[in-house]
Amino acid sequence: MRIWAIISLLVVTCPFAGCLSDDNGYVWPEPESWDCSIDLSYNLSCSVYLGGLASPIVTLEHPENEELWIVELSGQITSWNGEVVSQVADLSPIVSNCHVEQGLLGMAFADTSNGSQTVLLSYIEEGSCDGPNDSDLLLSSATVNSDGTIDMSSITVLKTVEQPFRNHNGGHLLNIGNNEYLWGLGDGGSGYDPDGNGQDPHTVLGSILYFTFSGGEVSPILQGDSGSPFVLHYGLRNPWRFDLDSNDRLWIADVGQSCWEEINLVTMDNQANLGWAEMEGFQPVDDSAPCESSNENYSNDLGYTMPVATYAHTGGNCSITGGFWMDWGPEELRGGYLYGDFCSGSIWILKEESGQWSQNYIGSSGGMIVGFGQGLDGELLSLHWTGEIVQIG
Repeated sequence: MRIWAIISLLVVTCPFAGCLSDDNGYVWPEPESWDCSIDLSYNLSCSVYLGGLASPIVTLEHPENEELWIVELSGQITSWNGEVVSQVADLSPIVSNCHVEQGLLGMAFADTSNGSQTVLLSYIEEGSCDGPNDSDLLLSSATVNSDGTIDMSSITVLKTVEQPFRNHNGGHLLNIGNNEYLWGLGDGGSGYDPDGNGQDPHTVLGSILYFTFSGGEVSPILQGDSGSPFVLHYGLRNPWRFDLDSNDRLWIADVGQSCWEEINLVTMDNQANLGWAEMEGFQPVDDSAPCESSNENYSNDLGYTMPVATYAHTGGNCSITGGFWMDWGPEELRGGYLYGDFCSGSIWILKEESGQWSQNYIGSSGGMIVGFGQGLDGELLSLHWTGEIVQIG
């Protein structure tokens, strides 16, 4: 199926595709794929790396074994050693899939010193699909058996975050070394942040959390008095993915509402307010007004940290899927931040040129992108809503 067919479907069903993240009556499209199309200026092509999956959203290289762990929204975790796919865990009995933004949302291998392997898990707990949302976002730990499977009886809840609505859960986990971790949380859901969580540093919703995991407990790292001690950055709508580069700069891809998708660049040592729900990209939020052109010269007198790049809901775009700072992978893509769009399947690399950030179109890997990953031999992977993992190289 060609890309314009899926774009037409999205335009018909939702004029502002940002409502993919709302509970305002939008019906998510069925998973679709089309032909891979890479810009001729890049010497790259696509091939299927792994198929037969249902909902892959994260891949992680095992810290000790030559295998890739694949996390699926459904609650399945599998391993791939280049030849055989093996089941690591089936968390579906404890994970909610009432809404397409719920499920198993993130995983990280924990730093351990006693020889045993521990993982951290981020997921929406199982609960009733009827009535208001009663399923919370959980951060849990679990041990790995000697046979490489997760010991289900060892799962221990470390932190519970109440979710007022079913969408905007975030949930991405990132191990940044030295027993330190980042955990991204959405604003709690619905549309336009009705509870004002984004601009409230005292709540963990709409934030990037920064913590240590040691001795079976999580503890905040920050010692400031400007809100929750777990909150590193706030003012976010739904930070689906983020990555830390070699200079300790944090790249955050934040999903927009109706007009703009944005990429934020912040540091680890200064708390930033990224503007939601007062700002969407460079534009003040007004749910009654049409989308205006991006104004990068917007007079910012409220102390918001503005994005380094945005793109509009045009050409079938609807929801940013963050990726990686590329200091690995195909040579043509190194030295920039890679990201894509869920609906259009478009992929870009953001690079600094003469002091300005430029978004360079790479092409499409042929599907609706829910994540990016790194393969066993350093391959760049695109994770598709259809269940395929596609290699770009």
